[in-house]
Amino acid sequence: MKIKHILITIAVIILVGCSSYKNTDDVKVLSEKSSPNGQFIASSFTCSGGGAAGYVYSNANLRRAEEELDQRNGLLGMNKTWGGFNDIEVRWIDDSNLEISYKQNNSPAYQEHNSVRVSSKLGINIRYVVTNEAKLVTEKLKAEEK
Repeated sequence: MKIKHILITIAVIILVGCSSYKNTDDVKVLSEKSSPNGQFIASSFTCSGGGAAGYVYSNANLRRAEEELDQRNGLLGMNKTWGGFNDIEVRWIDDSNLEISYKQNNSPAYQEHNSVRVSSKLGINIRYVVTNEAKLVTEKLKAEEK
């Protein structure tokens, strides 16, 4: 009887652990724009999930028009469930060029994470514009240390 109880517990843990993040994440699309030729969609979104040790992050996504948004396939950052970016806006320049503007966390802990950005996807060139000045944020952090 005890072994049966242990096996049932292990099975439940495995099933819960293997559940899809797509079913548990709360995704809010902030902006969604089709390419001029209608073949692609660029989106900015926020995502939260993870239960008690949860996460909240913002990112951008590029996909074919017939595909659903995959919140773990972001264009910004090394770790796809980390924060570090906000006020993300997407803008098509033409059929093969996309511009993404955003603010980023410039603290030293985020430098490596923020340095990773997808430069091209699905034949689309992606240009990034950081809209906050790193110098100003760094100066503010130094002033707070004094």
